Amino acid sequence: MADKLEWMNKHLTLIRYLTLEDAAEKEGYKIRPDLAEHFVGVRAAEDMVFKLARLGDYKSGCELLAYIAHRRAGVWWVYRCILSLLEELAINPAVDRDIAEIGTSFDMKVPEWAKVEIPKATPAQIEQMNAMLEQARAERAAARAKLDPEMLKFVEDAVEVAFQEFKRVHGIHPMDLLKKAAARVGEDPYQLDPNSPIFVETKKLKEQIQAVRKETVETIKAVIPPKVPEHEKKLRDNALTAVYRWVVAPDEPNSKACLDIGNECPDTPAGLLSLSAFWAFGNLMPGGDQLVPTPPGLAPNGLVQTLLMCGLHKGGTRKVKERYEVYFNLGVDVLGGKDNWEASLAEGRPPHEAITAGAPNGSPPAPPDTPNNGYKRWKPEPNT
Repeated sequence: MADKLEWMNKHLTLIRYLTLEDAAEKEGYKIRPDLAEHFVGVRAAEDMVFKLARLGDYKSGCELLAYIAHRRAGVWWVYRCILSLLEELAINPAVDRDIAEIGTSFDMKVPEWAKVEIPKATPAQIEQMNAMLEQARAERAAARAKLDPEMLKFVEDAVEVAFQEFKRVHGIHPMDLLKKAAARVGEDPYQLDPNSPIFVETKKLKEQIQAVRKETVETIKAVIPPKVPEHEKKLRDNALTAVYRWVVAPDEPNSKACLDIGNECPDTPAGLLSLSAFWAFGNLMPGGDQLVPTPPGLAPNGLVQTLLMCGLHKGGTRKVKERYEVYFNLGVDVLGGKDNWEASLAEGRPPHEAITAGAPNGSPPAPPDTPNNGYKRWKPEPNT
C-alpha cells in the first residue's frame, strides 16, 4: 500500500505530551535500543512520529502515537483500527484450525510446484531418433558389405561357439540375457520388503505417537472449551459498544461497563480495548470512596497491545506491515482532528453496527426495532 504522505502538512492537536521527555517521564514511554539513533536530536514527539513514518516504521510510529495521544482520542483511534480489521475479515474471514487435525499424518506431501515431471519426447525428437537409428542400421549394413563373406561367417561362428559355452556354464544365452536385462530397465532395481523389521518398528512407533497425540488432544479439549462463534461475536459487539459509549461519555458508569465486558474477553482486540478504555478513565476503583489512579503507561500499553492483536490477526486482506500503515494514517486523522465520533452521534448509530463481519452468510445485521437518535446509558447484554 503506497503511502501518499498526506499527513506531511498536518499537526497533531489531540495529544497529551508535546515532548518525548514528557512521554517518557509521565507515561513511561521507552525508546527501543535499535531505534535510539533515530531519536538523537529530536525533542518534539510529533516530529518523531512523522520521522518514524518516513523511515517506513509505522509500527513504532503507532506505538509512539498511543503514548502521546489524548486518552479519549487514543481509544477512538484504536476503535477505528478494529473496524478496519473487521472490514478485512468481512472479505476474507479467519479460519480456525481444529486442534484434532494437528499431527494426523506423518506422510510428507510434496507441493505441486516442487514435483518433477519427466519430460516427454516431442514428435520432432522422436522423428530425429528414428532417423538416427535408420542411419546406424544403414552404416552397419554398409560395413558388413565391405567384409569378406567367408571371414565374416568364420567370425560369427566363432562368436556363437563362445556364446554356447557361456550358456553351458551359466544356463542362458548372452543375447537372451541382454534382452532380459533390457526388459527390466523400467523396473525398480531396489525393491524393498514391506515386511522388513524397520518397517514393522516404524509402524509401531507411528501407532504409539498417534495414541499419545489422541490423548493430548482429548486433554486439551477437556481443559479448553470449544469456541462458539455466536457467543464470541456477541462479546465482541458488547465490548465495541462499551468502548463507543465510553468515548462518547467517558464517565464512571461507562468505565465500569468497559471493565466488566473487557474482563469477559481480554484475549480479543475488542476486549482488550475495552479494558484500555477503563484504564484511560484514570480511576481503578470506580464507585469507591477513594481514587486509585491508573499507573503510568497502562492505558497506552493496552492500546499498543490491541494494535498488535489486530496486526497479527488471522484472515483479512492485508499483511502486518500494511495494516500498521493503515492504523498509522487513521491515528493521524484522529489526533489531527479530522476523524471523530461527531458524525456517528448525528446518525444515532455506532460505526461498528454497520460492519457485517461475522453476520450469517455475510449479510448485514438486522436493523433495530426502534430508532436510536440519542445517547442512552448502555449495559452489557446478559451472556446466555
